[in-house]
Amino acid sequence: MATDPNILHRLYIEKLAGTISQEEEAWLKDRLETDPESKQIWEQLEREGEDMNIQGFLDQLHPEEELEQLKRSMLSHPVRKPRVRRLVTLAAAAAVLILLVATAKWMFFTDRKITDNRAIASLIKEKKGTVHLRLATGNDIDLKDKAQGEQLKLGNTTLNLDSNKLGFSSTDTAFNLLSIPQGETYTINLSDGTSITLNADSKLRFPFKFVNATREVYLEGEAFFKVAKDSRHPFIVHTPLTNVEVLGTQFNVNTYQKGTVATALVEGKVRTGIPGGDKQQELAPGQAAIFNASKGFNIENFDTDDVTSWLNGIYYFHDLSFHELAESISRIYGVTISFDDPLIEKKSVSGVMDKNNFPELLQDLKSTVGIKYYYAGNTLHFY
Repeated sequence: MATDPNILHRLYIEKLAGTISQEEEAWLKDRLETDPESKQIWEQLEREGEDMNIQGFLDQLHPEEELEQLKRSMLSHPVRKPRVRRLVTLAAAAAVLILLVATAKWMFFTDRKITDNRAIASLIKEKKGTVHLRLATGNDIDLKDKAQGEQLKLGNTTLNLDSNKLGFSSTDTAFNLLSIPQGETYTINLSDGTSITLNADSKLRFPFKFVNATREVYLEGEAFFKVAKDSRHPFIVHTPLTNVEVLGTQFNVNTYQKGTVATALVEGKVRTGIPGGDKQQELAPGQAAIFNASKGFNIENFDTDDVTSWLNGIYYFHDLSFHELAESISRIYGVTISFDDPLIEKKSVSGVMDKNNFPELLQDLKSTVGIKYYYAGNTLHFY
């Protein structure tokens, strides 16, 4: 299990301040010897602490003197109950110690800029959100941290849970909402055998059981569909702007860009159109229907690897503005991004991004595009 970087931060300050306990020091020693990621974060803390002379700051603080001054002040204004005075004295000593550590942590960690790409990746990974399911009954369930094979029974519904996918058995026909946070992907297997993999920052409304003439779901974000064949019950995907109707096929739907829906057919046949519209666009494998709210539909060919590689954690980008790439980075890794230099937003970039190797992406941006970075205040800064 990965170590919370905040624990390492606290122990680093306590070690410098001389307040770390023997138990914590023993735990820290073991962790640094057995966990390369923790060791890397610790070494980064040491480098940045040395640069900021945090030890000098701590050395200038004298809690014992502060406590003695507080005692002398209290003795010059005696209270009637000695027991109360002793309690106040002990509380004052604790307060001074807490102030020592808290002030050091605030001064160090509020302003410090983390530049080590692996330390940045570790911190971002620790702050990911969880996959969330809201049932039609109003029950809320966090799914991402569930153990594989775990079952949860709610009324006549049984959820089969693990950290990467959701299955279920239920007779409920009302719509539920599955929400995927930034930085995560998740798969759901529907009652008809259809499999849907949702990309980061996406939402799917779906029923546990289909009972009508059509099988209908509602998507915001991006998802890849493997629809179970059923000629008597067409499968319909509703997006904020379009509908996609299929009988049994594999296709990708992307609604990330505001005012645009891209439907790319990998296998089978689909029809797509706008709700209430007369004209339906039919696609053949290898074709994509790009709908723009102001321009209408455009049919174009696409590279399957470019469109579906996200299922394997790979993202291709061609002649993309860095502003657009940063939006993708924010969504894929679940990190807030800020531009210290607005001019770099217009830089054009091309390349490949591996979701499982964020440090390499940062290094490539620095070495090939000349974009520098640092992490501070839970935000990734580019300049």
